[in-house]
Amino acid sequence: MRRAGITEAEIIQLTLENVRSFYHRNPEVTAAPMADNFMWIGSNDFQWCEGLENFRRTMEKEYEEPPVLISDEEYHLLFHDRNVWVVCGRYRITSVMEDGTALHAHVRGTYVWRMINGELKLAHVHGSHAQDIPLNRIVTMPEPLTADMDYFDYLKRMDSITSDVNKIAFRDTNKNYRYLFPSDILYLKAAAQWSIVHTKTETFQVWGLLADYEKSLPYSFRRIHKSYLVNSLYIDSIHRYKAVLRDGQELPIGKERYMDLKHYLQHAV
Repeated sequence: MRRAGITEAEIIQLTLENVRSFYHRNPEVTAAPMADNFMWIGSNDFQWCEGLENFRRTMEKEYEEPPVLISDEEYHLLFHDRNVWVVCGRYRITSVMEDGTALHAHVRGTYVWRMINGELKLAHVHGSHAQDIPLNRIVTMPEPLTADMDYFDYLKRMDSITSDVNKIAFRDTNKNYRYLFPSDILYLKAAAQWSIVHTKTETFQVWGLLADYEKSLPYSFRRIHKSYLVNSLYIDSIHRYKAVLRDGQELPIGKERYMDLKHYLQHAV
């Protein structure tokens, strides 16, 4: 049974706050919930830390590095009993190097929370980089958008100057908590009482109607059809009641919405 007063949503929130504070280089916030005997295991051989003070010493140089952008966050409460909560998560990180290039990596983590002397503490974190998706170095993109620049990466770059509060929160039907930048989302499709979120890399089903998400998504998301809510920044062209996305997908446009969409795209900055 879950301990009264601590909800699944609260545990997920505490976890993502800890992850974000780590990559935002805020050591005091990161260490605040950690137990004195906190255990951390990272991807590298030296990243084996027993005890909070050992963790602090090991991470001194890490915290001198620039902040890292986190995207495509997903968290799930894997297990809990009266005094223990185990959360698993995965996300992507982007770090800009001194030479102006950037590194992308996929990270997975396990986070163990324990009730110790009546206080909730982070007892263990185990993080690793996906080895079958190696670090990917990209060249810093020019600004503004040019014809030889990948549009998806340009949008991601634009989002990198925003904070985590601009991410869109989803709860999928597998009970995972997901946090995406608007530019991660291509479109949402209605599916009865659910919605299906389509991103550049995956598709997943979430609770809620399109009308609910339409209220929380940026103005660039347009309802082009009763069953489709589309990120207009990904629309390449429209013709004969179809919207062609930049990746080649074709989506229907409602006849009553066609002229409004056409006018919007013609005047969008």
